[in-house]
This record gives sequence, C-alpha cells and structure tokens, in this order.
Amino acid sequence: MNSSVRSLLLAVLVLAATAACVRLGFWQLARMRYKHAIHAAQRALLARPPLELSQGLPGAMPEAGSRVRVRGAWDPAALVLLSGRTHLGAAGVSLVCAARLASGERVLVERGWIAAEDSRTAHPELVADSLADVTGVVQPLAHSPHPIPWAELPSQRAGTRLWSARVLEADSAAARFGGTLAPWMVRALPVGTPRDGAPIPEDVVVPDESMHLSYAIQWFSFAAIISVGLLALALRKRPTRG
Repeated sequence: MNSSVRSLLLAVLVLAATAACVRLGFWQLARMRYKHAIHAAQRALLARPPLELSQGLPGAMPEAGSRVRVRGAWDPAALVLLSGRTHLGAAGVSLVCAARLASGERVLVERGWIAAEDSRTAHPELVADSLADVTGVVQPLAHSPHPIPWAELPSQRAGTRLWSARVLEADSAAARFGGTLAPWMVRALPVGTPRDGAPIPEDVVVPDESMHLSYAIQWFSFAAIISVGLLALALRKRPTRG
C-alpha cells in the first residue's frame, strides 16, 4: 500500500471520527433540551398549591409529582419499614404509615428516615403518634407480576403489626392494609425541624441539565482536536520546494 492510499484512508478515518464526535455533541444538546422540559414540568407541579385530602380520596389519582396535604389520623394497625435507606451516610429505614381520612379511606405516607444499624429493624410503634397532617408528593405504587416478599418483624406494641419490605408494591400493600386504600402513596416533604426520634423526611431535588452541556462541550472539543491534529499532520507531510 503506497503512501497516498494510506494518507487517504487516514483522512477518511479522521473525518469519520470527527463527524461521530460532532453527532454525539448535538445528541447531548438534544438530551439537554429534553431533560430541561421534564425538569421544568416537575418544578411546575411542585409549585402548585397542594391538593387537600382530609374528607376522602379524590375520584382520580392526583398527578404523580404533584403535592397533596393529608390530614386525618395515623392508623396504628400496621407499619412498614422500607429497608436499606440512608441519611447523611447513616444506615436506616424509611417509615410508611397509613393515614385514615374522615371517610375511613386510607392513603399510605412515606414519612421519612429512621436510624437502624442493620438497615432493617426499628421500633416506631413505641412513639405515641395519632394525628396526621403531612404535605407531600404523590408517587405511584409499584406493580409487579410476582408478589414482593415482606418480612414481619417483632412488634413491641399490642395491636400493631410491623413489616419490613424493600419496596412498596400495590397488591402486597392492599393485602396487608385491607379496607379502601389509595393505589398510590405520598412521600412526605420536610417542614421545620423534626422532633427527636421522629422520621426525617427528605426534600425532592429536581436535577438540572448542566451535565449534558458538559458532555456536549467535551464531544465538540474532541472533534476540534481531531481536526486540528489532521491539519497539523497534513502540513508536516507537505513537501517543501528546494
């Protein structure tokens, strides 16, 4: 293979690599615009006034990501500890309770993090807690073709069953809580400073799109480096007249 053919093949490869980098850069810009639209919609939902839930459940599920205010009474019959949750690097669980509305209907509320050294076991049933007044974000319950196992933990309060689960799944939750249960849940938002021993809610953080802009700049930079490198190589090999 002579030098002219090698140079031609090298030029084709470099141009293809440059075009691929440019294409990936524009793809990242498209992803940035797509994510911006999603995040803007999430922020708009969070900015809406919360839907009041005290008398009963609404006829249709509130929009996922919107805020609701749940007011009623905590149902002490069953508590769920979502295992494997962390807070500021500490091991723990997230407490889920059912709030009973005036109609007798109930909605599950993920109230927040509780410390647990084994990331599984805690005893929130020992804390006297009756009135529910929580503002949180609506989240759909998971659905699975196979029941997700729940493990019953020893409860230290008569009349309260304590469960451990990895995630909340609609059918499993309905089977254990019974009655009229909303097919969605509410994740509590922080309000003020929680009292000692109370669950610690976590705020909803809507990410930004700056990551995709950084990736786009990197791909465009790679394209420029390759192009400049090809030009430098071509100039270096250019024959000189003597």
